[in-house]
Amino acid sequence: VDLLRKLFLASLVLFINIEHGSSKLLRLVVASVVSALFLAALALARPFKQSDDLFLACIANLLLTCCFMLGTVVKLCESAAYEDMCKTLVGFDSARGASAFVIALTAAMLIISLL
Repeated sequence: VDLLRKLFLASLVLFINIEHGSSKLLRLVVASVVSALFLAALALARPFKQSDDLFLACIANLLLTCCFMLGTVVKLCESAAYEDMCKTLVGFDSARGASAFVIALTAAMLIISLL
């Protein structure tokens, strides 16, 4: 199952919305949903014998899901077509503020996962 998730996220996502490339949000949204579903399946199935292994796998998948979701936020804020949506949905005026938030949140999650 993990191999299928990796294959999907690494290659099959590229076939989504071929004519407009990566300028659309659909690829990031699909990758976020797939990662979140895999995280839920991992937490419910508990495929590891040791709880530390399960904890690390869940944290890694949570970070991956957050990266995809925050990538959606950055893409939303940098696109001129969604300029109003950035302020309305996310609360940032520009892509720079969203990028700073992404970096700070990622660093905080890494620090928390190491504790």
